[in-house]
Amino acid sequence: MKVAVFGGRFDPPHIGHYWVIRQVLDFRRDIEKVILVPSYQHQWKDAVAMGEERLEMLSTFTSEHIEVSDIELQRRGVSYSIDTIKALKEKEHSDITWILGSDILSEFDRWEKAQELVKEATFLIFPRDPYHLPEKIPQGFEVLSDHRLITSNLSSTVIKRRRKQGMSLKGFVLPEVEEYILEHELYK
Repeated sequence: MKVAVFGGRFDPPHIGHYWVIRQVLDFRRDIEKVILVPSYQHQWKDAVAMGEERLEMLSTFTSEHIEVSDIELQRRGVSYSIDTIKALKEKEHSDITWILGSDILSEFDRWEKAQELVKEATFLIFPRDPYHLPEKIPQGFEVLSDHRLITSNLSSTVIKRRRKQGMSLKGFVLPEVEEYILEHELYK
């Protein structure tokens, strides 16, 4: 079984995240499930919502082929992908494909143990607007490519800004996520 992992702050999880997951499952038939892994503490950027809140919002994405793991929340401290990949490989008894947006590709060399990472997992690049892919894709990386692919520039930063400005989140996040944000008064 091939497992894909999608890690990040998910602060908050939005419809763009959901599109990525659904399309990975649609266009990569060799991937049987996607595991979403919210970070406890990102190496470079702090989250606004607590880990448990982000985990709860992400749980609305679950289905037969989509799971959420609290592995990094349990570990506490700064989350490093290398530790998560090794732990999930052992737990899942599977090869790991790590999903990342094309906007993150340029900073991959800053990741903890970047050279070791490409030996532990395959990295699947999901195109994001307006980030262009380099002419030469690094070894250990693949691009999700299909003429039917839906891409966007939607980000959690945009969602938080809309919320702060009192704008609607309808259509930008799943209805259950919007309800959670409003009920818990997040991102005001």
